[in-house]
Amino acid sequence: MPRIIPSPARLSRHFKSPLLPPTLLRSQLHPHLPAQRPSSIRSISTSPHPPPTPRKLPWQSTLLTLLTISAAAYTLRPTIPEHNDAPPTSTPVPGAPGIHGPTTDNEDHPIEQIPTGTSKVPFFPRKIYLPSTPAPSNATSSASLPAGLGAAAETEEYILLGQGVRKVSFLRIQVYVVGLYVAKSDLAALQERMIHAVASTETASTLVSSEKADLKARLLDAEGSQEIWAQVLRQGGIRSAMRITPVRDTNMGHMRDGFVRMVNAGAGREGCDERTDVGFREAVQGLKSVLGGASQVGTGRVLLLGRGGEGGLSVWAERGGKVEAGAAPEKGSQMLYLGGVRDERIARWVWMGYLAGAKVATEGARESVVNGVLDLVERPIGTVETQVI
Repeated sequence: MPRIIPSPARLSRHFKSPLLPPTLLRSQLHPHLPAQRPSSIRSISTSPHPPPTPRKLPWQSTLLTLLTISAAAYTLRPTIPEHNDAPPTSTPVPGAPGIHGPTTDNEDHPIEQIPTGTSKVPFFPRKIYLPSTPAPSNATSSASLPAGLGAAAETEEYILLGQGVRKVSFLRIQVYVVGLYVAKSDLAALQERMIHAVASTETASTLVSSEKADLKARLLDAEGSQEIWAQVLRQGGIRSAMRITPVRDTNMGHMRDGFVRMVNAGAGREGCDERTDVGFREAVQGLKSVLGGASQVGTGRVLLLGRGGEGGLSVWAERGGKVEAGAAPEKGSQMLYLGGVRDERIARWVWMGYLAGAKVATEGARESVVNGVLDLVERPIGTVETQVI
């Protein structure tokens, strides 16, 4: 009797399974037969719809959107040249800001304005004026100085040695512009001390190229800068000032906290403990008192820290008048005296916070001051004051 093999369709209905390919069905029904090679014919889908596209995860869509926006912003960014706010006639000599340029104080020849590199406070005056005799530290009031640039009879002229913008966080957010000014009549003393810090002979009156390179390296070095500036500032006799102008609104308390951190860092380097040193503790409290309160220091306003010949600190702040970002203050604004601290360590450690150590408040300002110092030491001692006139 002939052997009857059921059809694949019937077997499929019997076992309630989908229709099997002939090759797999043959291997199941006849396991003793050799396996056949699968057909090389590709299966073609007859479905009317294309296969579904894999769905993007939410983070992938967000990342793609951010990358697209960043690329568009970079492509459409405006091209801003460096010091865009500075007119060509006011650009200082590279490497010597505040040393060269016009110095007359009349309407025909106004004081030169040095570009800062930020549009909020685009310029710093090449020179300012402070009282010739500092007010006592316990004075409650002092003759106000005009916030403008005009000279007065009982004031001393200060020359800009260097300036820079303080930036914070990894986003490099601009906070304020700070400039170091030195009394014009004390430039020769600063020049002499810087020359003798690296000169090979005690009688040297200027520095040669190799000595200038050595001085620059030491002033930019963490330990070398601390050694030189500590020696220069401790000796006294050199009057100077820090001119600070915020590029965004802040308050006096915020500025005070930054100066106190500089003072504490200097005290830590020299082993000074506020708990055991009564004089130092009182000096810190005096600094907090002078800069206390929550008074606003608006954009474009000026805060002046002066250091007298004996190292005492005097503080002025601009009040009154309307100040627009990047504009000169109105005539109604005044520099009001806030108070002072006699202890020379306070001002010295604040100055060191900008000029010395591994990490300074603004590296740009330190480099600018170093360039100004190098311009001083390449001339014979005592000639700087006459050459800047």
